[in-house]
Amino acid sequence: MSPVILGEAQVLRSLDALYQREMPHAGSNLEQAASYHFKHPGKSFRAQLAFSSGAALGLGEHDNLHWAAACELLHNASLIHDDISDASILRRGQESIHEHFGSDMALCLGDWMVAKAFELAARNSHYGGPLVALLAQAMQETCSGQISDISQRHVAVIEDWQRIAKGKTAPLLIAPIKGAALIAGLSKSFGHIEPLGDLERLVGFCALAYQGRNDIDDIIPSSHRSSDLAGRKPNLVISLFAQQGLGRDEFNIWYQSEDKSLLAHWQRRIASNEVISQANQTVDYWLLEADQLVNTLPAQLRPVAIRLVASVNQKKVSKRQGQMA
Repeated sequence: MSPVILGEAQVLRSLDALYQREMPHAGSNLEQAASYHFKHPGKSFRAQLAFSSGAALGLGEHDNLHWAAACELLHNASLIHDDISDASILRRGQESIHEHFGSDMALCLGDWMVAKAFELAARNSHYGGPLVALLAQAMQETCSGQISDISQRHVAVIEDWQRIAKGKTAPLLIAPIKGAALIAGLSKSFGHIEPLGDLERLVGFCALAYQGRNDIDDIIPSSHRSSDLAGRKPNLVISLFAQQGLGRDEFNIWYQSEDKSLLAHWQRRIASNEVISQANQTVDYWLLEADQLVNTLPAQLRPVAIRLVASVNQKKVSKRQGQMA
C-alpha cells in the first residue's frame, strides 16, 4: 500500500493532537507550562524533516508521526534550556518559559520533553533502541555545541565558530533524516550512514548557513541591541570584523572587557562594515556547497534535502524569527 503523504498543515495538526494526548498530568503546573509553550509551536521544521523523509521512504504514518514528534520535542527542550542560559525573555512571540514560569519550571519542562522524546522513539517496535540511541547522540552533541557557545569569552576565530555552529545546530537537523532512513532499512545502525551519501556534509553546510544568517540578523539593523555582542557569544560577523575590520585592535580590547557602554557604538561600526557583505557571500557559498551534494543522496531523500537547503536560503528574506525555529 502506498504511504499517506500529509501536507505541512496536516502534519502540524497531527503533531498538535499528539501533544494534547501526551501532555503532563492534567491539572499539574507542568501541564500549564506545556500548554503555554505549545500554543505557539513554531514551524516544527525538524518534525517536518522527519515526516517528509519517512513519507518519501514509505514509512507508516503511526511510526512516522511518533518519530517526528520525538525529534521536535528534543529540539524544543533544547530551546527552553537555551533560553535560561541565554537569559532570553521572548520565544516565538511570547515570554519564554523561564521568564513566564521561572527557571525551575523551565528546567523541569525541558527535562520532561527529553524524556517524552525518548519514550516516543522507543515505541517503535523494531527500531526503538537504535532510535533512542540516535536521539541521545544528537542531544549529547547539541549540548557540547551549546556549552562551547556560552563559555566562549574571546572572539572566536572562524574555525572555532564553524565548529560551534555545526555542533549546536547540525545534530538535531540530521537526526530526523537518519532516523527515518534507519526505520526504512537504509541504515544498519544509528551510527552507520554510508548508504546516505554525503548527508552529514550537506547538513553541516546547512547548519553553518543557518547560523550565519542568524548572526547577521543579530547585528543588523543596528537599531536593535545585539544579544551576541552583549553576551560575548560566537558570531560569524563579529569574528570577521575582529580579524579584518577597521579598528579591530581597539575592538578586541573592548570585547574582552566587561564594558557594555560602547556596545551600540561597536554594533553600528560592525553593521556598516564590509564584513556584512562577506558574511552573506560566505553563507551563499555554504548553501551552494550543500546544493551540490543533493545528488549524492538516495533518490527518495533528494526532495527532502532540496527543501532543507531552500528553507535555510529563505531565511535571507525573513526578519527576526528564523524559518527553522
